[in-house]
Amino acid sequence: MSIYRDPTDASLLAEDGPDLRSPSGRRFPAFGGGWDFRPGAADANAELQAGIYDTKLGELTDFDHPHNLTLVHQRDLLRSLSLSPGDRVLEIGGHRSGVLPWLERHHAVEGHGLDVSPVWVNAQNALARRRGSRIRWVLGVAEALPFADATFAGLVAFDVFEHVTDLGATLLEAARVLRPGGTLVCHLPVGDLRGSFDGWQRWRDPADFASRQASVGHFHERLPTRRQFRTRLESSGFDVLDLRSFNVWMQPLHDHRLMPWLGRLRHRKDPRDAAGTPTSTAALPGEGASRFQKLYSRAALPLAQALAGVDSLGAGLGIGGSCSFVARRSER
Repeated sequence: MSIYRDPTDASLLAEDGPDLRSPSGRRFPAFGGGWDFRPGAADANAELQAGIYDTKLGELTDFDHPHNLTLVHQRDLLRSLSLSPGDRVLEIGGHRSGVLPWLERHHAVEGHGLDVSPVWVNAQNALARRRGSRIRWVLGVAEALPFADATFAGLVAFDVFEHVTDLGATLLEAARVLRPGGTLVCHLPVGDLRGSFDGWQRWRDPADFASRQASVGHFHERLPTRRQFRTRLESSGFDVLDLRSFNVWMQPLHDHRLMPWLGRLRHRKDPRDAAGTPTSTAALPGEGASRFQKLYSRAALPLAQALAGVDSLGAGLGIGGSCSFVARRSER
């Protein structure tokens, strides 16, 4: 039975050659190893976000060799998913994401993904074919997921909800496609930054902070606070199991300042690694951690984790530029 449905009328779709077709005759064309479910009406924000991330092709994250504190945190979140072999998992947003390959390797799940970026849908599917994986990504928007009700045991959205046009519709769709008792894990920047490193940057130079955030599709004036996002989850059919503040003081200094500097140095000094991070959309991103990342993960990251222990004090006080949530779809 098809898991794909028409986002407009909720009818199940059938394969018709390379395309998908609804009973009413509406067609969804094949695209990049998946299908194109984008709505016909233009969405200026979705087009903006796609344009930003179409140009940011780079190596996928490797959760087996995390080289920054964000990846360690996100791997802990993934471990909170209760999954059995063969369970379906949906990831929304695929920019540089190695979530589904990691879950496939460690939990034997059936991975599905949705992204608004044509470049990344094409790249993720090409990489899946190259590694012999059945993971499939489709092109679409999170406010109208092209999947049948109660399809997935888990849903992952890391640094995605801040990019969507309609957060309320997105969370309702997330609850709809999760089966009762299914788990959502997500991570996103929040609007209440006071006391964090991000808050200090915004206070020191508001225009520079806003410009750098906008360059990655973040617009803080419309981000929810921790409390607001929790309320939205609960009103969308979720029971919140865990809430953690993140991105406090040491972590953003390490991940957002030190690591980009080391990355630029590595690519300048190591031609092999530089060649492995393509700048052309015609090339595929790299997979698997580089020698540098593996060494850093083993030798330097434990020290960074020890120094970042001070962040737990701020997190306990609700301080941080971002927050993560683990929530269960209510069985009511």
